[in-house]
Amino acid sequence: MSLKFKRKLLRSVKRGLKNGSATRVILVALLLVSAFAYTEYMQNRRLTVDPTTCNQLLHLIASVESKGNYNAYFGHAGNSSIDFTAMSIADVMKWQSDYVHQGSPSSAVGRYQIMDTTLSGLVKELGVDTHRPFDQATQDRMAVTLIERRGAVSYVNGELTREQFAANLAKEWAALPRVVGENPDDSYYASDGLNKSLVGVDEVLKAINPIGS
Repeated sequence: MSLKFKRKLLRSVKRGLKNGSATRVILVALLLVSAFAYTEYMQNRRLTVDPTTCNQLLHLIASVESKGNYNAYFGHAGNSSIDFTAMSIADVMKWQSDYVHQGSPSSAVGRYQIMDTTLSGLVKELGVDTHRPFDQATQDRMAVTLIERRGAVSYVNGELTREQFAANLAKEWAALPRVVGENPDDSYYASDGLNKSLVGVDEVLKAINPIGS
């Protein structure tokens, strides 16, 4: 039982005692305990995302962001000369910084074209050792985390529609369509002159389906 709840319960009991009604005290206490128990129950039964249900969506994202290449980087989807999967995360982050300093408008790397700021945030969020290789498993895990960030958990719990979830994903991956609002087939970042949607709305919605099933 939380401290906040205990204080609330104690205040209610004191008010009941002050009013001289033992029955009221008991009823208030029972109501508050029931409400707390129900809240705990609802929180504990909240659905989580099975990472394997994200596979179809991951494949679609990769197909338009990097042609499925774990060693892709901005402007070079077919890269095979730089092996990012053999580099440590720390080395990848340094490479991204150097690439931007050399004049690149984007630091996106890997199968899911993860930006430098995004990669740094994922390292902190997941508690990843930066000496760990930026291999296929690491990239896949990070991509699933980004999908969850954009509302996968809310989607499986019925708090977001499929279209709303898809619109959130478009804010993470520029090659996906914005789905909602004006020009739903356009990239969310179409106005920056660098990005455009490379897949249709229906394909994205279809790839999302397994996550909510």
